[in-house]
Amino acid sequence: MPRRTAFLFPGLGAYSPGMLAQARQDHTQVTETLDAIDRLSAEHGVPPVSDVLFGAVPPAIDEMMDRPAELLQMAIFGASVATHRLLVDAGVRPYALVGHSFGEIAALVCSGAFTLEDGVRLVCARAEALQEWEGRGAMAAVGADEELVGHLIGALDEPDLVIGCVNGPRQTVISGPVDAIERAGKAAAALDLFFTRLYLPYASHHPSMRGAVTRFIMLTEGIGQRPMDHPVISPIHGRRYADGDDLLRLLGECLVLPVRFTDTVRQLHARGVTGYVETGALKALTRCAELTVPGITTYAPLLDPERESEALRSVITDCGDSAWAPPPPSTPEAAPAPTDEGDEHEPAPGIPEPASADREAVLGRLRDLYGQALEYPPEILTADARLEAELGVDSLKQTALLVRVAEEFKLAEGSRGLRILELNSLGAIADHVIAHADGQAVR
Repeated sequence: MPRRTAFLFPGLGAYSPGMLAQARQDHTQVTETLDAIDRLSAEHGVPPVSDVLFGAVPPAIDEMMDRPAELLQMAIFGASVATHRLLVDAGVRPYALVGHSFGEIAALVCSGAFTLEDGVRLVCARAEALQEWEGRGAMAAVGADEELVGHLIGALDEPDLVIGCVNGPRQTVISGPVDAIERAGKAAAALDLFFTRLYLPYASHHPSMRGAVTRFIMLTEGIGQRPMDHPVISPIHGRRYADGDDLLRLLGECLVLPVRFTDTVRQLHARGVTGYVETGALKALTRCAELTVPGITTYAPLLDPERESEALRSVITDCGDSAWAPPPPSTPEAAPAPTDEGDEHEPAPGIPEPASADREAVLGRLRDLYGQALEYPPEILTADARLEAELGVDSLKQTALLVRVAEEFKLAEGSRGLRILELNSLGAIADHVIAHADGQAVR
């Protein structure tokens, strides 16, 4: 069966000096795409992005932050579109396109929903809609899971701080006023947690920016959408976009709703996607994907400007036989993620009773329970796989699952202490069940 590959379109921050300079020597799509973007951007008063990317000394990202916001954003948008075009022209057929925040614009352009001209207008409209909020907010990445970061926000008593993105098992992004972000940084340092401010001048994915949604929709009035020829999965709306969706409104809502990237990666992984290609600079998204699910193959072809051509050849060689065959989406409200034709979405069957009390039978039953709850394929739920470190099962979800284990196996009341740190793999849970379960429950 051909490898299923997802293209990941990064958001703001996915910029690296010199990106695409080597790739454009081997792939005409780079020059063609950037030349077209330069021409279209000029109509909106944006300087040529090619001069930035391919100048004698490409500026660093902190220098780009001092220039018009549209310039940096157009560079990130252009890099993703050009990379997608050259890979598709070389025979790579992605199973799904996934945009992260700002990256949803590039993903939808590459899907065919919008033209390149529309995409340039969308980028400019987004920057203009957010202009009023520049300098009034900030975002920061915290090296902890969503639950712990939620407790941190609560302990700080900062009602204006919110979780803006859940990118990985231990990477959560907070959003809010600048002073609140600074206080959160001091608290994180005291707890010895990784903390870094993002290169963003505002608090994206924050409910206070609701006015920007209205402004964005107004600025994009008249842009038409077309049928998509690649499936697009939104980590913000938690589903596949459908042709019947009002995509301009949904893109506007992306400004204030949180990004749940880990959920989307797990959803794709459960459907057999094993290859993940970052279409922009660096490797922020592929790294998060690696930490979210085990056993996947990731590609970040624009990570090293000196090795772009080699890295792109690797993607083409490894993923060139990828294929997708999604059925038409059902309704805008419940459009499913792409699946093979003939896949059935039936309620999960009941967990079968194992025939004996041996460890393998208990493990099989646990795999069914955890697989249904997490939407993971059973083959990755090995006895030794670490539930949090390798499979990304956070403590809150693990607690809920252990309660279900106790009920399923009729554990004696005295053995129901949910020792999450000790019961950190299915093997450890199976041993605990065999030692404490009612004999009838494991026969």
